[in-house]
Amino acid sequence: MLDNWIVILELSVSFLVAISVLGMVVWGLKSGQFDDGKKMSEGLLFDSNEDLQSAILAEQKQNKMKEKKQKTKGKIENDI
Repeated sequence: MLDNWIVILELSVSFLVAISVLGMVVWGLKSGQFDDGKKMSEGLLFDSNEDLQSAILAEQKQNKMKEKKQKTKGKIENDI
């Protein structure tokens, strides 16, 4: 009888661990944790200052465009 409880406990714990690991993998996939890290690290090592500055400017430009798009979308929704 005691052996049955041990098996049930082991199965329960292993099931919880498996569900936790699966949840972490799904979260990692959705949040971009498995993106190409080698490209990023090589970029830090081999890019010049000008390349890094142009990348920063490009990212800022993208953010401004997103903000502008959201403002325009908000105006359209308010007009309706």
